[in-house]
Amino acid sequence: MKRFLFVIMSVLFLSVAGGQAFAQDNLENAAAKIEKEISTILKGLGKTISRSAGEMSKTKPDDHARIRKILQQNWKSGSPHVIDSAFIDKKGIMKLIEPDKYRQYEGSDISGQEAVIRMMKTKKQRMGNLFLSVEGIKSVDIEYPVFSDKKQFLGSVSMLIKPDEVIGVVAAPIEKELGVKCWVMQKDGVILYETDEIQIGLNIFTDPRYKNYPELIALGKRMIKEKDGQGFYSFQAQGTKNIVRKKACWKTIHFFNNDWIVVAYKEAKQ
Repeated sequence: MKRFLFVIMSVLFLSVAGGQAFAQDNLENAAAKIEKEISTILKGLGKTISRSAGEMSKTKPDDHARIRKILQQNWKSGSPHVIDSAFIDKKGIMKLIEPDKYRQYEGSDISGQEAVIRMMKTKKQRMGNLFLSVEGIKSVDIEYPVFSDKKQFLGSVSMLIKPDEVIGVVAAPIEKELGVKCWVMQKDGVILYETDEIQIGLNIFTDPRYKNYPELIALGKRMIKEKDGQGFYSFQAQGTKNIVRKKACWKTIHFFNNDWIVVAYKEAKQ
């Protein structure tokens, strides 16, 4: 009888341990897959905008027809992820923009935008943080510097993207396939994507919604310091006020001198 009970208990232990290991592997697999596929999209956009900047460097500044053609190609090649593409002069003025539905914003001074400031200061490509563009869209700006054949700085080519849509195209099917949920945040704590859409655009470090969840805030700070890892936190179950324990695995995407932190999570078994 004792031997029988021992066997039963051993089987139960192995089943629980195996289930926990599967859940962990599942989260790590999901985070890795989402990170890889988002990176592929961003790298593709990077190649496109780099090519456009190279073509722009060979074009006279007053050849607006040629510049518009380059911007149109930049926008179309980045479709469906790119909202618009613009040429920004060295003073931060949006000189030309395509497609034509956004031409009304030509002449706008965007020298105060974070991505433009950093690009003009470093003269290096930059993916900005989430902001409200002059077009009235919550978006992320990708900037690539343009130099003349004599290495003079002329300005930059930009791409405007909606990060939640870029991420969602990748994350949604993987979430469904692997039975997990996902959020992606900037290093300042702003959430770019969440399965629970009402959290998109909130900052886990400063928004009142998160002030009573110090464990989540602490884990978020860890994510910023560590390129990848795993941890636990407590938060509301989606669509309810019930507090549940969650396990998270994360990976970090580095692109154009900025980072996105990709987090796969699910409720932890008690």
